Amino acid sequence: MTRSAIAYFTNNRLIVAPVSRSVGGDALAGAPRWFGRSAKKAIVAQAIAEALAQSADGLPDPDEAYWKGRFIPFQDAADVKNFKTFMRDARCVDIDASDDGVTLTPSTNLGPNNGFEPVVEAAVTVSANDMDAVTGTLLHLFGLRPAAG
Repeated sequence: MTRSAIAYFTNNRLIVAPVSRSVGGDALAGAPRWFGRSAKKAIVAQAIAEALAQSADGLPDPDEAYWKGRFIPFQDAADVKNFKTFMRDARCVDIDASDDGVTLTPSTNLGPNNGFEPVVEAAVTVSANDMDAVTGTLLHLFGLRPAAG
């Protein structure tokens, strides 16, 4: 089973949330946690590990009412009033973990009407047993820390 999470950086906040899959394949983001840009690397690593652990497959397909207001917790985590403001300078990285490693895939922000598009050729895979490397790579992809040595 692949475990998934998503991370955003917007409004000087790093946001991490688990991502589960429904039976029909819908991606369902769980409750986000947010951190300021100066958050300790170990705390962010723990949040990523917990988000990946909370990821699940085979959840029931949500009904249409489920989607209404579903992104509001992310707007609240970013301390913005609406989705358009969230997307203004948002960056996004998908985090997918398997026994072979953790793949971090950055996305291009296409704006509030089109969301994010993964940049598959920019994906980075690191050891599944090294959350420090996962976190360092994530922070580097967001431009928050220099690349490791």
